[in-house]
Amino acid sequence: MIRGIGIDSVDIEEMARLVAAPDGAFLRRTFSDAERAQALARRDAASCLAGKFAVKEAVFKALAQHTASGFDFRCVETLDDDNGCPHVTTTGPLAPVLAEAGVTELLVSITNERGVATAIVLAQR
Repeated sequence: MIRGIGIDSVDIEEMARLVAAPDGAFLRRTFSDAERAQALARRDAASCLAGKFAVKEAVFKALAQHTASGFDFRCVETLDDDNGCPHVTTTGPLAPVLAEAGVTELLVSITNERGVATAIVLAQR
């Protein structure tokens, strides 16, 4: 049963600007250690991080109507599996949010085109 759907787009050039900030505060406030490590190991780090940020926003949109709880963006962790497919981890601080929303699975897809990263998330039971 579908519980929610979310979509978001992020400007890759703007993400590159944020990533280049000398203090790194945006990266630490927004992405988990694993997300940062995975993205910064890539040649296209800003594009990768823009996609991961779009997922965070899309997850929030997919769950917002079902939960009164807010959540820290770092609890929405998007990592690529061995085949390069993105998935959202559902452990840690995200677990109670998903339980409150009645969600057992988050399906995610990310695409990058013409300087924009777009993600869609389907929350289902």
